[in-house]
Amino acid sequence: MTNINPRSIIFAARLVGAITALLLIAATLMALYLSIQLDKRNEIQRAVMLYDLLFMTKPTPEAFARYLKEHKLTPVGGEVMKRIREEGKPFIEDPLLRRTFQSGNIEIFVYDMHCYYAYKMHDMYYYRSDKEMTPYMLYILIAAALVLATVILLYRYMSGSIEPLQNLHRQILRFADGEKGIDTKVEGSDEVAQVANAFHDSVQKIEALQRSRSLFLRNVMHELKTPISKGKLLAHLLEINPKDKAILEALFEQMQGHLSDLARVESLTARHLQLDIRSYACIDVLDQAIDLLDVPRSELEITVGNEKIMVDFDLFAYALKNLIDNAEKYASHRPVSIAFSENCLRIANAGEPFKEEYTHYLKAYQRDLSQHSLEGMGLGLYIVNEIVTRHSYALRYAYEGGQHVFKICFDNAPRAARLPET
Repeated sequence: MTNINPRSIIFAARLVGAITALLLIAATLMALYLSIQLDKRNEIQRAVMLYDLLFMTKPTPEAFARYLKEHKLTPVGGEVMKRIREEGKPFIEDPLLRRTFQSGNIEIFVYDMHCYYAYKMHDMYYYRSDKEMTPYMLYILIAAALVLATVILLYRYMSGSIEPLQNLHRQILRFADGEKGIDTKVEGSDEVAQVANAFHDSVQKIEALQRSRSLFLRNVMHELKTPISKGKLLAHLLEINPKDKAILEALFEQMQGHLSDLARVESLTARHLQLDIRSYACIDVLDQAIDLLDVPRSELEITVGNEKIMVDFDLFAYALKNLIDNAEKYASHRPVSIAFSENCLRIANAGEPFKEEYTHYLKAYQRDLSQHSLEGMGLGLYIVNEIVTRHSYALRYAYEGGQHVFKICFDNAPRAARLPET
């Protein structure tokens, strides 16, 4: 069900349209009501004037005949009037007003779209109006049809005007999700078309910049990987002091690690990375992370059983590798604790509290500058958070009892993923 936002332009436009339609209907009904009342008043005046002419003015027969002809009145007999009384209906619907007229010896009936006047003096006098009554029911039906057609046309016009805005909103959401090939171009020159076309041009420019950046980074990483690989090979072949050789090899490993981080950041920020999420044993993903890090297992205190997690194996192992690497780097003493409990994977290390708020380190290229002895570009936690978020899980942090505690909580994981392995 679509949520109704009372502050949206679409809602406001539809509300104005609905109010306009209601006002139009009310105005039409009011005009019809006033017309009916005016017509009734004219008929009553006509009946009274005829009464006055008959019994007060007493014109000559010739003058009275001209009056009947001019006002399209025809005398009718008592038999006809008897049928009119039985089959017709009183012209005046209000009982009190009808009794008032009857006390004045005047009655008005409606039959077959004509008015019939009955006057009582010494005898009864009956006249029929040859002029047909106004067909208000037909007018009401025509007015109702016109109003309905107008409302439908207004609704279609407004919906047609709003449709590009709704489509633009959908395209913006797709673009925000990283989808490529967004086309919001709209024909026309109204404000919505101007906004949609401006957004379309911006999307084209952004995608061109992204392609250029991706190409640039791929070229840079390709150009850097070759000399690093050659350097690692050369360092392996050099016959130098083993300690210097180890330092040299570590430097090349570190440079290669930075390149891997940059490649991972590029794929995450480009938002075209497709996750291959499956069910794995948490311990298997953790083993992969430890193998990538190549850290002695004696420095880790692992309490992880057969818990299952739904993850992209390689990507999540990379995130765990970064978390464990950070814990190793910033630990004041070993071991680093890794445990799975309450549907969360917990990684903790002893150390001094951060100088900044935890969220500060979730940004790219942010690191604890008080740790001058540590190398890095400040991408570790940023990559971890991006990967965990991409899985729709939660990365949580707390400083408890002199320990930095990071938790990856699988709160949004499918229920099957929480079941232990059988």
